[in-house]
Amino acid sequence: MYTVVAERFIRLVLEEEFRTLSDPEQAELEESKTFLQNYFWEKEKLQAMSYLAYATNDNGWQHEICAQVERLQGE
Repeated sequence: MYTVVAERFIRLVLEEEFRTLSDPEQAELEESKTFLQNYFWEKEKLQAMSYLAYATNDNGWQHEICAQVERLQGE
């Protein structure tokens, strides 16, 4: 899911350099931006939690975090 949204976002940003986006395209750009912001926020949070789990040697928590990362990445 991330890849599809990221590619569409990039395409719209680049297209916007050459012409004004239509209202539906502008809405799609904003929705994509929000999705990507949320995705990266969640990814950063999980990376921080993963470090804490590693630092405290909490293997159970580490496995839970890995499962969340896999779900986030669509695996």
